[in-house]
Amino acid sequence: MGFIDGSLAEAKLIGDDVFPKTLLPAAVSERNLSKSVLAERESLVAALRRHRALLFRGFDVTSVDDFERVVEAFEWDAFQAISGTTTRSKLSERIYTANEASVELFINFHHEMSLRPTVPSKIFFCCSEPSPEGGETSIVASDVIVEKMEERLPEFMAKVADVGIIHGNKTATNAEVGTQAIFNKSWMSYLGTDDEAEAVKRAKENLSCSTVHFFSDGSAELIFGPSNPVVEREGKRAWIIPILGYTDDINMASNKFGDGSAFPLEVLGIYEQLLEENCVDIKWQKGDILLLDNFAVQHARRPGKPPRRVLACMCK
Repeated sequence: MGFIDGSLAEAKLIGDDVFPKTLLPAAVSERNLSKSVLAERESLVAALRRHRALLFRGFDVTSVDDFERVVEAFEWDAFQAISGTTTRSKLSERIYTANEASVELFINFHHEMSLRPTVPSKIFFCCSEPSPEGGETSIVASDVIVEKMEERLPEFMAKVADVGIIHGNKTATNAEVGTQAIFNKSWMSYLGTDDEAEAVKRAKENLSCSTVHFFSDGSAELIFGPSNPVVEREGKRAWIIPILGYTDDINMASNKFGDGSAFPLEVLGIYEQLLEENCVDIKWQKGDILLLDNFAVQHARRPGKPPRRVLACMCK
């Protein structure tokens, strides 16, 4: 056996299942993670399905090549990172940097690319250099959030199921383009055109937007929906619309019901509270690999201090 169970003080129990499941090398001679994955792939895939997230700790993962070999050992097809509103650098055929926004900024909870027509099913993170302070990757089981929302806000959830949500996300302003902001690309760069009519067409065709609003500061708001924020994949429900937005600036996102009526004032606060109550902060160690079921788990990034370097890979 290449693995033994580890423990994480911050882990939570979801029913009888620990979240995330931590796996350590069974012996010093078994610290080659890609080799252990090849030998036990089926059991690891089953464990991911059950636990939603796996944390591999204590293995010899010291380079981009080491990380890529681990990814390839799982035998999932690559999901190519598509140009978006944030900055990532491609490091190899399958490996990218995670969001390169200033490490001191909070990136809010979300499923990766959840508003696009095609969504990666798995996402790997690898810690190349942990932050000396903070910088945790936080994860939360999305099905738990759906259940808690139904308990706390039954009337809201019933209306959402009936009429859906219209959600908007803003792109960078002219002043933010090229900076270390979380969103640092213009709508022109994102959509590959400086013509507004063509941009709306491309957003509808490629991003499943319903429309785009343009502003004098150079930003644009991509409007999605109306759609139900709750979807079910592989037996688990997930809340896929990031109603808080991706940053801690509430003005970067907008929400209303599908019939045009306003959200109750308390909804965003309760949603944020549930995320914080049910999440797990992963305090990175050098060489850690975190594997997430992107259909079941939302992730976020806590503010930290440089240097922090986390790599990422998405799979179909």
